[in-house]
Amino acid sequence: MPDIKNFLFRTFLRYGYPPDFSTERSIQEQRKNFRKILSSIRHTALGKDIGLQKIKTYDDFRKAIPITQYPFYKPYIERIRNGEQRVMSTDRVQWFGKTAGTTSGSSKLIPLTRTFMRKTQVSGTFYSLSRLHSLDKTVDILNTKNFVMTGGIYETLQPSGIVVGDVSAIMMKNIPLPFRSIYVPDNVLITHPSWQYKINQIAKDVRQANVGTISGIPTWHLAVLRKIREETPFKNLREIWKHYRIFFHGGVNFEPYRKHFEELTGTDEAIFFEAYNATEGFFGIQAEVKGGDLLLLTNTAVYYEFIPFSDYGMDSARVLNLEEIEAGVPYVLLVTALNGLVRYVIGDVLTFTSTDPFRFRITGRTQEYINAFGEDLLLSNVVNALMKANEKFGSRISEYTVAPQYIRLSDKGKMQFVIEFLQAPDDLGEFACELDFQLQNENSNYAQKRNNDLALTSLEVIPAPTGTFYRWMESKGKLGGQHKVPRLVNGREMIEEILALLQTGL
Repeated sequence: MPDIKNFLFRTFLRYGYPPDFSTERSIQEQRKNFRKILSSIRHTALGKDIGLQKIKTYDDFRKAIPITQYPFYKPYIERIRNGEQRVMSTDRVQWFGKTAGTTSGSSKLIPLTRTFMRKTQVSGTFYSLSRLHSLDKTVDILNTKNFVMTGGIYETLQPSGIVVGDVSAIMMKNIPLPFRSIYVPDNVLITHPSWQYKINQIAKDVRQANVGTISGIPTWHLAVLRKIREETPFKNLREIWKHYRIFFHGGVNFEPYRKHFEELTGTDEAIFFEAYNATEGFFGIQAEVKGGDLLLLTNTAVYYEFIPFSDYGMDSARVLNLEEIEAGVPYVLLVTALNGLVRYVIGDVLTFTSTDPFRFRITGRTQEYINAFGEDLLLSNVVNALMKANEKFGSRISEYTVAPQYIRLSDKGKMQFVIEFLQAPDDLGEFACELDFQLQNENSNYAQKRNNDLALTSLEVIPAPTGTFYRWMESKGKLGGQHKVPRLVNGREMIEEILALLQTGL
């Protein structure tokens, strides 16, 4: 007998969120988004201040409206905190999404309205499910539990009554009623603000559940799985959850964790499906079941623009819309959205691999790259080099960070990698040499600086015991939620703090 629930759900996804990502449709959706967003926010306080009422065309918009970053919005955020309406959006702001991006820097508060959440986060989630169900007809998420890891709900601000939390926790608090029964743990626990409290209780709650799907950031799931294994030893997840199959992931690059999760899963039928969502919006979903590129979501109340990474920070920087981008060029992402963000720098660097349909990869961060010696080292360079070195030596990595050792009068410079291995290579020196070789292949500027040890000597790999990065993040009060370990850091502060932890034996 057919499963009526799944039949109805698939029908709902197919017609409500059709998986059509053709170039023509995407461009039409972006044009429509542009008109709707500007029509909605031009009469707000922000819209009047920046002159949105005078904007008629995209060319007007591109010429007259400034590119913005978070400090620009702080006065408007303060007005919203104090209860003022129609500051950045015509809808009432009900939540502030708290986001850090990396563990460095202060947190940001992004205004979220019910309409914005429905058209971005909820819509993006359904598009993700629609894509996966269209690719694999055997997918079933309704007859097992979805073990989800979210951030927390932190406080309610007065006098506005606005709730502050991680966007993932806000999503869970407002999940449609028909779907609440398939999630574990319960809403109260999963949105609790204390990571230390949650990790212990969640391990107890989900151990006995019929989990078929896992959702969240890989690093935080590993922390909970370690806790579960302390109480219930297992070799793979099928031993505790016999129906487990799908891992919906996002937030960090999954490739360093893929092999480990493949081994943990215990089945060749496992699906690892990526969603590119942030507090500021839901931007992309995995193109194929086996991973790789992401498809740009163009119908989720966000209008995209792109700055070539080579131009970023220059007064003469070109800004392009979706119709103008080219494959193979790294771009800094800008968004204009229904919640009042206008030409806002997200901080991610995207490189399109195709423009029909629009497929891309996240290749770096505007604030997470290293250029201490003129090498312009992107995150994608490091990830690719690590993956190739791991493949050669059979090693696996849990966490890592990279920082430059600066050139001094007495010493040449070098890159320092602090790596927490899940499985260390037999010969760390040979691993470092291979990693250096692969990094030169990935980045010609780095290879130039390494040529004959001209400016840089071979990189250094410093192994760290399990739990090192967890303890460092704990010391910063940055456990769970949106917080992630910075991978590439231009300065020395973070790596010196970690090295100090290693010297004191944690």
